[in-house]
Order: sequence, then structure tokens, then C-alpha cells
Amino acid sequence: MSDETEIDGYKYIGQGYNVVPVGSHKGVALNVTQPNQMIALMGNAQKIKDTIVITPGGTTTFVAPLLYKKPGGIITFGGTPESHLGIVGRNFRVPIIMTLKLEGIESIPDGTELMMVCEGKLGRVYAKLPA
Repeated sequence: MSDETEIDGYKYIGQGYNVVPVGSHKGVALNVTQPNQMIALMGNAQKIKDTIVITPGGTTTFVAPLLYKKPGGIITFGGTPESHLGIVGRNFRVPIIMTLKLEGIESIPDGTELMMVCEGKLGRVYAKLPA
């Protein structure tokens, strides 16, 4: 895996466990911490495809149904690829990075344009640089 801190206008912000090697994927961050937020998202099929869901843990069961809708990606701050979300996520080949450790920032605000690089054992997350 490359140690680049900037790729195509995106700046490196952290890394975590890569669940399935599916290459690079881009999308817009949406923090989802409650089941009602997930239900609202599931009602908009096009938004799901463009959304990278950020959620606290890999054991957050309410995230799993989203896999059927093929989100742009899922990032968790806890969990491992051996968790339920990781196992099921591999079957759907959805980009998932678990136990993300942020570097240089404390959180990922909603609406942040992200790029997930899902190659090898560790996945890397990049945020779009301001124009």
C-alpha cells in the first residue's frame, strides 16, 4: 500500500482494517448513529450509492440491511473484519473500513467528499481538499 498523503486532490485522514479488496471508491460522508437515520437513508436509493456511511462500531446491527442497497462505502470506528458487518459485507463486496484511526482531524463532518482505498489488509481514507 502506498504511503501517499495526497491523491488526486484528496488528503489522507486515516486508516483501518480493510474488509474486502475492492479498490478505490468515492462518496459523500454521512454520520449514522441511530436506526431512524438508517431508515431515512434507505428510502433514497440514489443517495445510498453516493454515500459513505460513517458509524461508531462494526457491531452496529442496524447498518447491515444497508448492504442490500449497495452503499458507496461504510466506515466504522470500531469492530473487525470478523464481525457480523465484516462477514456479510464481504458477500456484497461493499467497500468497508473498520476501526478507522483518524490522523490530523477529530471527526468526519457530514458532506465531506471521501475516497476509500480498499487494498490489502489496511484501508486508507482520504478527504477532498478545499478548492
